[in-house]
Amino acid sequence: MTGRKVYTVLTGLVLVGYAWIGLNFIDGSAHSAVPSVCLFKEATGLPCPSCGTTRSLLLLMNGQFRESLMLNPFGMMLAFALVVIPLWIVIDAFKHSDSFYRRYTQMEHLLAHNKLLAACAAAIVALNWFWNITKGL
Repeated sequence: MTGRKVYTVLTGLVLVGYAWIGLNFIDGSAHSAVPSVCLFKEATGLPCPSCGTTRSLLLLMNGQFRESLMLNPFGMMLAFALVVIPLWIVIDAFKHSDSFYRRYTQMEHLLAHNKLLAACAAAIVALNWFWNITKGL
């Protein structure tokens, strides 16, 4: 994927993420009236590895760090990404740089060519999925 496409796709994803969090934040409850969008859970009855991430972000925004982490650790990782990625993209735009794209391609290459690292990343996702299933999300 070209640098321009990466920046465009990530900017779009970040904006959609902010809109989704905003919609759920306005609703204001942990058990939102906003419908679930997890097709995996709808089809199987089992939570996916990211189920609960929105609620985890909402808890984090309300200062409930432990509860956020316990609900779904991916919420904290996503919160970090929703802050760092847009800032990095804006900085790159002002500096006329492509440092984010270069780091992105380095990480993509690293994961594609380092099977142990890729296996560790997959194991983290699998452990989070097991965590979500055992909690009965």
